[in-house]
Amino acid sequence: MDRIPTGVRVLATLSLFLFAPPTIAAAQDAEATTYHRWYQGLRAAAPDPDRGATVRGLSLEKDRATFHLEEGTLHLLDDVEGRTYGALFVGNGRLTLTPPITQEREHLRRMRGVESLDEPFRTAVFLFTDGTLDELSQTLSWTPTPAPSSGRKAVEEALKYLLDGDGWIHRDLAIPLLNGGRGYFHAFVGEDMGDPLLFEINPYDFEEVTLYQKAEGRGENRETLVKFHKQGDYTSGSSLPQEALDLVRAEAYDIQVTISDGLDLTATATATLTPLQDGHHWVPFSLHQDLEVDAVLAADGTPLPYARPKKSGSLWVDLAPLPPGGGPVTFRYHGDIMDRPRRLWVEMKTYTTWYPYHVYDRPASYRLSFTAPDKFSVGTVGSLVSETREGKTVTQVFETGTVRQVGFNVGEFDTYEVDEPLGPPLKVQVSEQAHAEINDLAFRAGYLLGEQKDMGQVVGADLSRAFAFFFDAFGPTPVDDFLATEIPYGHGQAFPGMVLLSWSTFQKTDRKGYDEMFRAHEVAHQWWGVGVRPGTYHDQWLAEGFSEFAGIWYMARARGSLQLYQDRLEESREVLLRRREKAPPLWMGSRVASSRNPEDHQAVVYGKGAWVLHMLRQLLLDHDGGSEDVFDNLMRDFYARFRGQAASTEQFMQVVEEHTGDSMGWFFRQWVYGSHIPTYRFSHKLDEQPDGTWKATVRVRQEKVPDDFQMVVPIFLDFGDAGSAVVRVVVAGPLTEVELPTLPMKPVKVEFNPFEAVLAETRTEGWKD
Repeated sequence: MDRIPTGVRVLATLSLFLFAPPTIAAAQDAEATTYHRWYQGLRAAAPDPDRGATVRGLSLEKDRATFHLEEGTLHLLDDVEGRTYGALFVGNGRLTLTPPITQEREHLRRMRGVESLDEPFRTAVFLFTDGTLDELSQTLSWTPTPAPSSGRKAVEEALKYLLDGDGWIHRDLAIPLLNGGRGYFHAFVGEDMGDPLLFEINPYDFEEVTLYQKAEGRGENRETLVKFHKQGDYTSGSSLPQEALDLVRAEAYDIQVTISDGLDLTATATATLTPLQDGHHWVPFSLHQDLEVDAVLAADGTPLPYARPKKSGSLWVDLAPLPPGGGPVTFRYHGDIMDRPRRLWVEMKTYTTWYPYHVYDRPASYRLSFTAPDKFSVGTVGSLVSETREGKTVTQVFETGTVRQVGFNVGEFDTYEVDEPLGPPLKVQVSEQAHAEINDLAFRAGYLLGEQKDMGQVVGADLSRAFAFFFDAFGPTPVDDFLATEIPYGHGQAFPGMVLLSWSTFQKTDRKGYDEMFRAHEVAHQWWGVGVRPGTYHDQWLAEGFSEFAGIWYMARARGSLQLYQDRLEESREVLLRRREKAPPLWMGSRVASSRNPEDHQAVVYGKGAWVLHMLRQLLLDHDGGSEDVFDNLMRDFYARFRGQAASTEQFMQVVEEHTGDSMGWFFRQWVYGSHIPTYRFSHKLDEQPDGTWKATVRVRQEKVPDDFQMVVPIFLDFGDAGSAVVRVVVAGPLTEVELPTLPMKPVKVEFNPFEAVLAETRTEGWKD
């Protein structure tokens, strides 16, 4: 999901003024199933007074972590469903942990001030389905032992991070408990129960080992400190991809949606499911919390057990009654996820969780049927295969090939078709009436919103030109037709063959290029994000950073302005400089944002990601001939190789190296895996030679980066009417002093790091001998 750029923030602010947040409705109670019994057992969890032991000098080794139980008492927790799953320790202990990779050690230092953790604790709660119970039982004898008075409270505090009061259990814990899965371990430790550390080994995550801390603010109550693979993966040099850990695969969906005049939604979604993990029949699905589940049925109509926690987007289904090879499962549900305040645009609470899915970004084919009053237009992915009318109700059926994302939008739209599109056939949905009314409302409130005429055609033409530009830059994309549809929010979102665009970009096109950049960013996702998708969260910049760069690139070409291109880069640079050495590296992906600094995600994954491509482009530019062939060819090649697949940062680096013929590890190590941004202090002197030529000596002091940091930086030599030249110097270490090739005349200007070639703070100072 992409936010509208800062240049139109006043419009996004106005949208907050005009559109109240949606209300939240209660969801259905969970049924009395295995899930429900586990939830009730966890809620009542307490130390078992008949199974305790005195502990001295016991260590539990869990991958890179060691729990030193120096002195205290250890109690097993009461069994649930006949299984011992947890223990409580009270006494003196320490947690030691050293992450195995540099980036995680640096992130631990960034977040906690240390690269190797040695944390004392007085309380520890362990939850496990691995061999912990056997390991403890080999060392300890369980006897009746008085439980500490604070024991029940300590367990409750620990479980706050894994379940709530409305029936929700975190999927990390629920999957192994409900399915008898092996290998799960969770620890809650703290000197202060209000500020704990949480350690987890989760075999259902491709990076199995995670250390969390308590998060601040809204959203998740825990946030990741460090995360890495288990030791065996580093030894073997390989690990399972996340998709190999899915519990089921949806081969196809047939979804029938009915939208009432009052925008209530009723739906039936039939998913053809294939089990992927033996013995794992309790499977979590995502469905928006305001959609109530009426039934979950097997193909023969047999009800399947399910649990639907209140105020949760989780839906757990027991697929045990299905045949061994799986089969169709039908979900019937209804609810209120749409609203239309002030009779303007239709606000949707979700564009993704409107149907149940196990994992969102997985390939499937879709048949989508929408029945709605004829005053509404529905926009969705796929090709329209039929349309029928009954009175004032219209039913449209769409079909897709194999895609990874589907969404829909609805509203009272005017639809425009772009004449002679430069890309695929293109339609734009925009509410002209809503814009007229919002301008009137804004005027009455004392706002003056600029507006242009025929914005449906204007936006459509802009999108079409962006398609043509990206076809040329990156290669063809398999989009048969394209839809842009308007939403009443300050962001955009891309699906295969469809983009959602903020209402504000249909209000007018600003002078500084933000709107063209924003629209083109969403179009670029057809290549980066939809066409080539990130392999893991580490590779998120391959979608967002690539699309951000593409949007800036297109905007500058459309406006014919190098200055606007540089202006956008400069804005991003200033944000990054304010956060340098504090924000995590680009490689951290979705983990870049913390509860304290959520804005880092936009700055790094989008902004720095775009900068990395820009710097590659500058590095590979032939300044003599002006050719960009190397950069252009590698981008086309990367897209062609991985179209329709997942790609990693490492694979992108390999393509870059193939096209440059050089090792590029130093570049990616600094700019993708590292977080340093240099300060350059540049000075030069010019000396006339006896033969009338000139000798130029340049000096660069490099600061705020490690001593081994290096970069190729251009220097622009302006000879006035006689022309100009660009030379490159390798800046390495704290001090670089270089004599340039002999100059035929004295330059009128010497500029270091022109064209914003390198992400850096550049200062020019006088020469000092």
